[in-house]
Amino acid sequence: MKSVVTSIALEQDGDVSHTRRTARLIAKVGGATSRDQIRFATAVSEIARNAVQYGKDGVAEFAFDEGKSGLCLIARVQDHGNGIEGLDDLLRNRHQSHRGPGLGLSGSQKLVDAFRVNTDEAGTTIDLTLNLGGNDDASDIAKEAAEALVKASHGSPIEELAEQNRALRDALAEQQFLLREMHHRTKNNLAIIQSLALLQARQSSHEETRKALNDFTGRIQAFANAHNLLHQADDVTEVDLQKHIETLAERLRLAIDKSGVSIETQSEALSVSFDTATEIGLIVNELLTNAVKHASSKGRGKKCVRVTAAQKGPKIRLTVKDDGPGLDNAETVLRKSRSLGWKIVEGCVRKLNGSIEVDGSDGMAVSIEFNGHSLQ
Repeated sequence: MKSVVTSIALEQDGDVSHTRRTARLIAKVGGATSRDQIRFATAVSEIARNAVQYGKDGVAEFAFDEGKSGLCLIARVQDHGNGIEGLDDLLRNRHQSHRGPGLGLSGSQKLVDAFRVNTDEAGTTIDLTLNLGGNDDASDIAKEAAEALVKASHGSPIEELAEQNRALRDALAEQQFLLREMHHRTKNNLAIIQSLALLQARQSSHEETRKALNDFTGRIQAFANAHNLLHQADDVTEVDLQKHIETLAERLRLAIDKSGVSIETQSEALSVSFDTATEIGLIVNELLTNAVKHASSKGRGKKCVRVTAAQKGPKIRLTVKDDGPGLDNAETVLRKSRSLGWKIVEGCVRKLNGSIEVDGSDGMAVSIEFNGHSLQ
């Protein structure tokens, strides 16, 4: 049976903040974790803000109910606006630039366990549900939540803000842990795939097959390396580009130990997003592998491949250069090339919205420029 805790009139911006605090406190009384408190409060406040901005005579009602899966907390936000047009598209997040009634629906829907919308020209009603589980009596929990709200109304705003900040820090720490664990498991799975490919390469009697599998394992390593660096980093959203490049170069140094080709790296202290790091990893792997082959074909003196990365204004410039014989009309030749490695490089650069420069006049030099930022 549904047991109402409280209702809040939604008339001005301050009511949205009050609704968020109320949602979090009621969820806490209901036994929700800090993370669930925050996701529920965030979803409810987004819908409440939409009601204040685009509806009229809005109200947010909080109630506990005993559902099939146990106790649940329901926030009902109602307004008497003109309704929401294109509701299905909004819920599927098809209108990225939407700025009218219905703003925030898609994001709020993802934050709660159940989401129901009824809308027409007479107004909109949205129910947001947080599943709490357990067999507690809805009426008893509702009374306890109402008492907690009364007590909180007499408390210090500073203490309330401090409590919210603590909850946010706890939720962030949990999210960081889960992301780090996800990247660790992904790295392990990629390592298993890489080992299987290497085993298959050793057992193959065809040189072309062995080469293809070895190239494949190098590309897997480029992905795994980015996951490994994220797992080790304090910030699980960014990768240290300097370490990323050096680790990829070291792997190739070990692979070509007896070829007489040295690999030198020089990078500024730069960080990039994980998505950017995966693309850069593939680019560096392909360019280094190709450069080592051509540097070793020059046949004179010390053979060397150099990798450099530096901040150039708002962009990062990455260059891989060998001291091989070079290539006439390099840009034209490569553009017409059917090489899988070069197609991978071009595809990755497109994803980065970057640019490629090729110079074959003194060895082969390939430079990539893409948006990035410095750690400093």
